[in-house]
Amino acid sequence: MPKKPVPRPEDEESHLKKLREELEMSQEDLARELGVSSQTISRWELGKNVPTFTVKQMKALEKLLASIGRSIGDLPDNL
Repeated sequence: MPKKPVPRPEDEESHLKKLREELEMSQEDLARELGVSSQTISRWELGKNVPTFTVKQMKALEKLLASIGRSIGDLPDNL
């Protein structure tokens, strides 16, 4: 059964948004790197959809994380 998204309170910033800002990327930049639309990134950040990643997207994310000295293992379970 798919996970139902849980909308975030207005004042709670998503882990994905914090990560994107740490990478100094716009939603459009991150979307391009992961092969999704900027609207998808926005919905993930707002908690309207739960992020799911393909292997290709995980590799792209791993490369981005490595650029800031982090790894997939550093990410919270509820990205």
